Amino acid sequence: MSALSSYKSQIHLMRQIHEASYYISKAEELGHPHLWNSYTPILEFFGHFKSAVNSYAKCFVSAGKGRQKLEASSIFKSDTACLDQHKKIMDLRHTYVAHNDENEFETVTVREEEAPGELMLHLQYAISFPFDRLYELRKLIRLVELHIVDRQRGHLAAIEREVGKPVRVIEGNTDTARCN
Repeated sequence: MSALSSYKSQIHLMRQIHEASYYISKAEELGHPHLWNSYTPILEFFGHFKSAVNSYAKCFVSAGKGRQKLEASSIFKSDTACLDQHKKIMDLRHTYVAHNDENEFETVTVREEEAPGELMLHLQYAISFPFDRLYELRKLIRLVELHIVDRQRGHLAAIEREVGKPVRVIEGNTDTARCN
């Protein structure tokens, strides 16, 4: 595989981690309990937090054809605290964000009350949020972002060696947008 085709396959990683960074910033803006005066701002906060978790996790889960995934062990190396935080976030992705399993955020209770002639069921859905997860995820996103940037630099240097001249990266679409 040439350095250029390898570089192309990593652009998706950069996009995913940029999305995660955007969503975690939004979650931080909304993540103040004094703003949670109704269910709507709570849902908005959790929506951004879940999106940040999902975008971050996509960098590590199985990738589609022509795409690469990251290995946590190569990023966090001997930093066991970061590796443990990464595992917590990935577990959160698997049990709460992507699937409906037991998790640290939500509890459901049904309390039964017998009355003459009827049974009353009191339903309660409780949400709690350990803000440590928000700060851990923000830190992990930043570390992964730096790792991806370092990888990109290495690939650009390899492309320059392959083609024998400097390479300049231009972000965005320079063509006019068209709808076909």
